[in-house]
Amino acid sequence: MDGEGRPYQILTDLDAMVKKIEEYLEDYNSQNKSQMKLILFLDACDHVARIARVLRQPLGNALLLGVGGSGRQSLSRLASFISQYKAFSIEVVKGYSMKDWRENLKTCLLQGGVQAKQTTFLFVDTQIINENMLEDINTVLNSGDVPGLYKTEDEEPIMTVGR
Repeated sequence: MDGEGRPYQILTDLDAMVKKIEEYLEDYNSQNKSQMKLILFLDACDHVARIARVLRQPLGNALLLGVGGSGRQSLSRLASFISQYKAFSIEVVKGYSMKDWRENLKTCLLQGGVQAKQTTFLFVDTQIINENMLEDINTVLNSGDVPGLYKTEDEEPIMTVGR
């Protein structure tokens, strides 16, 4: 059972699964100003369930592949919501730099680590402005951190959490 009381259950009634995920979508839309207008057919619901299952695994992460507009990001946001995770994504605007990337990455890691908030980091291929961003993500996936990301003054609060 997940910490907030949403157990993972095997469903044999697929129509009930679709209805339940539609209910979660309604809840998501009622709680977020950016609404997702999705048509949830059985395959889409299967993907939401798979993504949610992967996210709930210890150190769970997924690489979703598909053509643009196929719903990868929306279904990931919905799965994160169902799992009661906070979705974190960057917004690449004109002038976005590696310094901005590192600050965003630091914010996400602190949110998940120091603040102990279950977090989903959504990152899409169109946001890659520098190959070093992929190196940073690879390092996070392998070791949980990026060397040199934190300044000395950032390290003290991190080290004292949980003491």
